[in-house]
Amino acid sequence: MIRINNSLVGAVERKTLAWLVRRVPASIGPDHLTAFGIFGAAVTLLGYALTAFSPAFLWLASLGLVFHWFGDSLDGSLARFRKIERPKFGYFLDQTIDVIGNLLICIGMGLSAYVRMDVALLALAGYHALSIYALVKACVSGEFNVSLAGWGPTEMRLLIILMNTTIFFFGAPEFAVFGVALTWCDITIILMAIGFFTLFVSLLASYASELAREERPGRKEPDMGRGAAPQP
Repeated sequence: MIRINNSLVGAVERKTLAWLVRRVPASIGPDHLTAFGIFGAAVTLLGYALTAFSPAFLWLASLGLVFHWFGDSLDGSLARFRKIERPKFGYFLDQTIDVIGNLLICIGMGLSAYVRMDVALLALAGYHALSIYALVKACVSGEFNVSLAGWGPTEMRLLIILMNTTIFFFGAPEFAVFGVALTWCDITIILMAIGFFTLFVSLLASYASELAREERPGRKEPDMGRGAAPQP
């Protein structure tokens, strides 16, 4: 399967990963890094939950996101660098483990003092809708898009870290919108979720139309034997 990453920070990320894989101790393997990524997501959840006591724990939540990136992004790169790839196992494990990591992070956001749980889970649903699109398209086309419209997991982590930093320095007071208590973080994440679902519908319609044209009933396949010598 061809792996395509055209994310906004993809070029910088690839250089960083290429530098890191050469410095990972021989005793650490890709599976260790995958587990470390889940550990990072758990640290993020803990950090967010502890913001009920102090906003300083937002830094712990952001550190967890860095750990999550390190494990999630480096495991496959390390396997390819050491030429120990297990394409089926690696693909299966990576995509299923991502569900757990994303869930831990979003539940953590919902447990924080700044984001409603229903808002955090709405964003998770939209993000997973795009993930499902990418996975289904990979089965059909043989191309796995790590990013969609220039956005991938790394960009999302950076955006969340930026949100955490902004909350720490400027706060996130509640205000009423149609009688519902929200923060600016809630509004931002709701808009993000709307963007996820809008992009999902747009990509789905576009690719479905492309496939429908390719497999239009009654369409004749190109004559691959044109110009060849007639068979007896």
